[in-house]
Amino acid sequence: MLQLKSPDLVARAFNLGSQLLKRIASGQTKVVEKPQELRIEELAEKYPKQWVTVEITKRDGYGFPLNGKVLLYANSIDLMVDKIKDFKGDLYTFYTGSIDNDTE
Repeated sequence: MLQLKSPDLVARAFNLGSQLLKRIASGQTKVVEKPQELRIEELAEKYPKQWVTVEITKRDGYGFPLNGKVLLYANSIDLMVDKIKDFKGDLYTFYTGSIDNDTE
């Protein structure tokens, strides 16, 4: 357990927490009002370095998503979690960027 004994450290920790809550509350998750069907490969170009949730409209013979309609996107999965639960259907959430900084 972290103990902050200095009043200055407590104030700074509180400030950082408040900034994070404001960022989450500011609605940085975008809900797509009129989703357009796209190939999954196209989404990385249209939504670079974003977390994307799509409603799958077509799968290949192995069951992998081929096409989908974008419902939500954001630069942080944490910002999407609460909104994803509002959607029903065959959903797929993924990151369009690289998770390895060396390959970007």
